[in-house]
Amino acid sequence: MGLSRDVVRKASLVAYESEINIVSYARKGMIRLRVVPESILIEAIDEGQGIADIELAMQPGYSTATDKIREMGFGAGMGLCNIKSFSDTFLISSEVGKGTYLKMIIKTNNRSLNS
Repeated sequence: MGLSRDVVRKASLVAYESEINIVSYARKGMIRLRVVPESILIEAIDEGQGIADIELAMQPGYSTATDKIREMGFGAGMGLCNIKSFSDTFLISSEVGKGTYLKMIIKTNNRSLNS
């Protein structure tokens, strides 16, 4: 598709971290990916516990991971911060007891995917 390694790396990291959050904390969820010449849009939508304090959850190292999640090597509290830092645009909304919505955009810096 003519995407740079940097763009692919950013999109992969954002999608992976989003996936881990869904698998670790939600009852169910999905990730949508849309690639257009100017950007990659990734949306992560879940039905789960939701995030009570988004500002706190965005702090590096903050985690609500259970011991089971930590035993699997996850739950270091870097997921949301990594998602935000590797996204050109990052939006989050969440409702306790209902779920969380993430929207991430990574600019491709490509004029055309066919070039």
